[in-house]
Amino acid sequence: MEKIIDLHVHSNFSDGFDNIETVIRKAKNNNVGAISLVEHYNISSFKIAKEYAKEDMLVIPGIEIGTDMSFLGVPGKHVCHILGYYVSYDISKVLDEYEIDRATCVAETLKILNRLGISITIEDVLKYARDKNSVGRFDIAIALKRMGYVKSKNEAYGIYLDHGGKSYVKRNKLNPFELTKKIRECGGVPVLAHPKSLRFHDLDEEDFIKKLANNGLCGIEVYNPHNSDKRRQKYLDLCSKFNLIYTVGSDYHGGKRKPVIEIGKGINNNLNITDMSIIENLKEKKKEIDRIG
Repeated sequence: MEKIIDLHVHSNFSDGFDNIETVIRKAKNNNVGAISLVEHYNISSFKIAKEYAKEDMLVIPGIEIGTDMSFLGVPGKHVCHILGYYVSYDISKVLDEYEIDRATCVAETLKILNRLGISITIEDVLKYARDKNSVGRFDIAIALKRMGYVKSKNEAYGIYLDHGGKSYVKRNKLNPFELTKKIRECGGVPVLAHPKSLRFHDLDEEDFIKKLANNGLCGIEVYNPHNSDKRRQKYLDLCSKFNLIYTVGSDYHGGKRKPVIEIGKGINNNLNITDMSIIENLKEKKKEIDRIG
């Protein structure tokens, strides 16, 4: 039986719910032969994942980083995340800047919540945080739920933390073009994650992807469980048009999110991609980027 590929998975090293051992076990049970844990803003899970995967599974280093789309003058609903495969630890310089800004935004968010009558401190957030060295909005959402101010983390985001929420604080992030360049400078292969989240009309989306490709983007996550067959074909056509790699990723987080997403299998088995040329294309692009320097 051919092995499945899933290059977009999260553990509790970012905003996933499963520990790395559980992620790898579930992946093996689902016949996954190649995986990438693309944690948000860190690459800490890679070595641990390799230890659990042993020789049974190829583990590709990766990361997922959000960008600032405001330079386009578009509303906050337009989201662009870039995946960086085979990125070196030099990316930590970029992440350090993100972390400093994250801490500033957390402090400002808590001040606003306090002014709204919600008695929450950084100590409260740290009490429930999964990684006490890297606290963000997700950890505030957990604290708000555990402290009884909201019924769920989704409610915390909807009312307070997301764009347009009562305590939303804008973070200083690189725009997509800047981040794409940084990932390549760190030896990584930049790929557009879950392109549906761009929320552009077709012509605007194609123009945006063309500009990204002209600025170093290497691929699009075509096979994502939220992409319909029609949307997948559109992205395949764009990959062909702009000489981009097509990739696959479930964006698995675990937990009780609906609809249920399974590693490698997606939603109701709508992934199950076994095309190993995806891995080979990423490796070739990595070699090309290393040669260019």
